[in-house]
Amino acid sequence: MVVKAKVESPKTYPIIVPTQLGNLQTLNYYLVHQGEDLILIDAGAENDACWDALIDTLHANDYTLQDITAIILTHNHADHIGIVNRIRKEIDVPLYAHEDAIIRLKRDTDFLEKRIAFFTELYQEMGCLTEAEPLIERMVQSIHKNAHQKINGPIIPLKEGDTIFGFDVIYVPGHAPDHIFLWHKESKTAYVGDLILSHSPSNALVELDKTGERTKSLVLYEQSLQKLRTYEPAIAYSGHGEIIHDPIELIDQKLNRIETKADRILALLYEEKTAAEIAKEMYKERYEPLLPLVMSEVIGHLDRLYALQKVTQTRKSGIIYYKKHM
Repeated sequence: MVVKAKVESPKTYPIIVPTQLGNLQTLNYYLVHQGEDLILIDAGAENDACWDALIDTLHANDYTLQDITAIILTHNHADHIGIVNRIRKEIDVPLYAHEDAIIRLKRDTDFLEKRIAFFTELYQEMGCLTEAEPLIERMVQSIHKNAHQKINGPIIPLKEGDTIFGFDVIYVPGHAPDHIFLWHKESKTAYVGDLILSHSPSNALVELDKTGERTKSLVLYEQSLQKLRTYEPAIAYSGHGEIIHDPIELIDQKLNRIETKADRILALLYEEKTAAEIAKEMYKERYEPLLPLVMSEVIGHLDRLYALQKVTQTRKSGIIYYKKHM
């Protein structure tokens, strides 16, 4: 009889902070004891609740802040990087993120201005520039208003194929252009950031990529879901909501939802329509309050359907119109 050696999983200490940010439910980040290291994966939002939760979790498990040996970010979003600067004021600890995250984490002014120009043009093309004007103005103001969110100090770049602290770095864009998950092969454990959430549908977000082009966010997101599935994770620690104990089932649900939503959009394209007109029909009173999320969802689907040659697109006076391919 062959007796298999017991696989030691990383010891994970979830830090779960309730939030009222949209439908996210919680902000999740993780202390992970792996080998000789204590790693912080993601860092919540920039507030006292997230700081206090970190300190409480450390103390409850007989650690101190000084025991943290590294911070790794799954992506650049503000609700994942919030207390990095506060931690690094207290201790000298290396910070790792995907190489494409650095320009965003450093809040490079030229990049932020290009991003504003990009979204202004995008919303014009998609037929909703008027509704988007307040959003664009907030983006302009945020260059200075959110300057404090700039990550101070060096950031060590990661890329697909790197191995760090016993974890493989897996590149999975779609939710963000710089998104990664961390994979522990022996225990089939994945730290997935916002790639999959237990309570949320497709969360692909249209963005400006490093070449200055629009990310085909849903195409990338679907590929990333399929990529995660090939690893057959046994457990997935996500950035919000519940820890995922049945990742394969959840991934399949999300892939099916993409097809279902695509069919709904195709059914509306019996005649030429803009992305904004589709979004208004689908989301009704939620259209304007959730404009950036709603438009990302619809644009992502239209890009995917166009790539599949299921819709045509025609530009008229600077606005793009879509129609089901006959």
